[in-house]
Amino acid sequence: MTLHRLLAAGSVFCLGFGAPIARAETLADVVAYAYETNPGLQAQRAAVRAADENYVQARAGYGLSASVSAGERSYELDRGGNNADAVTNNVSLSITQPVYTGGRVHARVMEAEAQIRAGREQLRRFEQDLLLRVISAYVGVRRDEQLLKIAQETVAILRQELSDTQAKFDVRTVTITDLAQSRARLSQARTQLIGAQEQLAGSRAQFLGVVGQNPGQLEPPPELQQPFDTIDQAFDAAEGRNPQLLNAKYTEQSSRLRIAAAKAARRPSITARFDVQRAPFQPYQSSPYDSSRAVSVVLNQTLFAAGQIQSEIRSTTEINNRDRLNIDETRLQVIQNVTGAWERVVALRKQLETLKEEVKSNETAFLGVRAEERFALRSNIEILNAASELNISQQNLTRAYAAEYVSRGQLLAVTGTLTPQILSANINAYDPTKNFLRVKNVGATPLELPVRVLDAIGGPVTGKPRSTSIAGVELQGSPMEPEPEPEKPMTSVLEILARQPNEALLSPP
Repeated sequence: MTLHRLLAAGSVFCLGFGAPIARAETLADVVAYAYETNPGLQAQRAAVRAADENYVQARAGYGLSASVSAGERSYELDRGGNNADAVTNNVSLSITQPVYTGGRVHARVMEAEAQIRAGREQLRRFEQDLLLRVISAYVGVRRDEQLLKIAQETVAILRQELSDTQAKFDVRTVTITDLAQSRARLSQARTQLIGAQEQLAGSRAQFLGVVGQNPGQLEPPPELQQPFDTIDQAFDAAEGRNPQLLNAKYTEQSSRLRIAAAKAARRPSITARFDVQRAPFQPYQSSPYDSSRAVSVVLNQTLFAAGQIQSEIRSTTEINNRDRLNIDETRLQVIQNVTGAWERVVALRKQLETLKEEVKSNETAFLGVRAEERFALRSNIEILNAASELNISQQNLTRAYAAEYVSRGQLLAVTGTLTPQILSANINAYDPTKNFLRVKNVGATPLELPVRVLDAIGGPVTGKPRSTSIAGVELQGSPMEPEPEPEKPMTSVLEILARQPNEALLSPP
């Protein structure tokens, strides 16, 4: 088999694997598709819309309520053949309007709003996790396609080496040991090829599970620039935008408002009531009918509740203490995650530089060993070792490029700055506030406004949140390395050998 035929065999790695390539796709296309169709993301959006209704239900405590009741009762008596029949009915209407609730409704409304904000941050966290999984799946497929190509080229090269070694063994210029070494290395390369095929199949399955469709011909991913240059800027971004930390803050705010609602149970409430009733003066008489109207203002004040109110205050206070401590715990986790993601980007960028130099040197060494072997300056095992070292360095460089790109996405995610628009400008971001604004005042009446004002003024004072800042933490991080150049297609060893002139690289001694 000639070297050109080996090159042709190595260039059809995708077809050899059996993966159909029907279309070219960019990362922006894939992200846009997943953002619009992912069922998990749709479920999270539905959960946020459901939480919006909690605000409406809490706000209804300010509003007017009206109810009507009507009934008819039939009376029949049979006594010794004497029948007596009678019918009676009544209708009543009751209208109730809270005037002052002691701050209960105000606290519940504010609590519901805090819970909605916490739910939005949970949605944003899921969005970022989905974007990160899409990036990882996309880059993973491209990485494993390149690893499969490297593995196929390695098999092609070692098959040619085995053929050359067999020819030399036939004329007794090498020993059976050399032949066995060549066969062993070829078998090892074939085993690695099988593993590379399996790994690519797994990456394609992961892509399908995350995106919802099979990968096509994936284009190189776009630049993924970071909006900060120092680790201090990364920490500041995380403090203000990390969805996990913001979720913890809004959860603490919600439980703090629950304390106010529990304290409001000790305060009086005032309700205005209007009742209208029409019923017969005497039951089961067709006439006359009485119509009554009543207007009342009712003040309700709990005097004794067997310790229930104080117990609820203590319980909600401890829940708030837990949530306040969870903020600090979450902040420490965020600091750890930001530091880890930052250092990983730094380390991988340094590794890329050394790995590129390693691949370049191993290419030169492989070609040199092959040339020197023609003049009996190198042995067969040295050629095999040089091919193995080149193979390993190419694989490591491929993996490092993929890992560095994914690590950039991870750093954006932990700082809360990873958005769909960074990857695709054509995505219309989902806005959860639209549904909230649409439903928040459904069923409201003009009478609610003075009740809201009175309830907010006359309710329990809501405590302020504890000062939260990472200023007291000593921030440390390595200087960020320059952003690497976009990944270039790796030079095929088969192409290098095809371009290599038949003459020896080195002159004979």
